[in-house]
Amino acid sequence: MAKKFQTRRHHRAPRARSFRLPPRFSIGILGTLLVASFAGYLVQVNAASSKGFQIRTLQEKISDLKQQVDKTELRVAQEQSVASVEQKVREMGMVPTDEVQYVSSGASVVAQR
Repeated sequence: MAKKFQTRRHHRAPRARSFRLPPRFSIGILGTLLVASFAGYLVQVNAASSKGFQIRTLQEKISDLKQQVDKTELRVAQEQSVASVEQKVREMGMVPTDEVQYVSSGASVVAQR
């Protein structure tokens, strides 16, 4: 006798309903995200532009300050020249001397503990 094979019917458990958003609501969320992304992009572009302006302003200040430093260094060099010092000496009424006298204090110790 041949055994009959019985096929079992598998009873599937009923599927739980998946949560689906209505199409209009999905489009609304997508639109909101798109607008928020665009606003964020505008904020970033504005910040970068503002920083660029600040950098340009600071570079101009640096250039001006470098020019002032150059002018000041030139003036210092001119004021330290021998001719300038001799002119200042004459204006102050100083006269040249033939003898130079040095004064010594006699004690070589300046500070004691």
